[in-house]
Amino acid sequence: MKSFINRNSVKKSIITCCLLMSPLMIQAYTNSSLQEISIEGNDGGYYNGDSWNSSMLKGKTTMLMYVDPDEKNKGEVFKPIIEKFEKDLDFNKFQIVVVLNLNATWKPNALIKSLMKSKLTDYPKRIYILDNNSVLVKKWGLNDNEYNTLVINKDAEVIYSHSGNWDKEAMRKIDSIIRQEVTKK
Repeated sequence: MKSFINRNSVKKSIITCCLLMSPLMIQAYTNSSLQEISIEGNDGGYYNGDSWNSSMLKGKTTMLMYVDPDEKNKGEVFKPIIEKFEKDLDFNKFQIVVVLNLNATWKPNALIKSLMKSKLTDYPKRIYILDNNSVLVKKWGLNDNEYNTLVINKDAEVIYSHSGNWDKEAMRKIDSIIRQEVTKK
């Protein structure tokens, strides 16, 4: 007796499974310490060209946004909350780190770097890092081609993670978590 398998159905099932699992992949790192890494040389680093090391995440509560430049619009709805953090929170205890995953975009790196000049002026409290080769995707398991956000406590442990579009509940949750962490002694 012959068994007939609908290949399109199998493909759809595999794709659906992968899509459902991708937001969960980042969750594996919640409540765990991040592997210390450096981004330097051809891999990228600070916007000014200096090497970046994740050890700088220790000692402060950090909101780290790891963004595919093609997906930056997913964070637009969250922008007012981030701007409130910049006004309300003590940056001796809190920091915002924006890492651009330049390997994930079709846009020329020179264009992105040029556009970033205004960001440095408009948002001077944010720390900008360029990841030319998806280092954080490979080392920390972040979602590639996506808008990822991590809340990292002062011990460099991920206490909250989010990937993709923001909804009101997720925005309330991250706002509450960050404000609680910053006020901890």
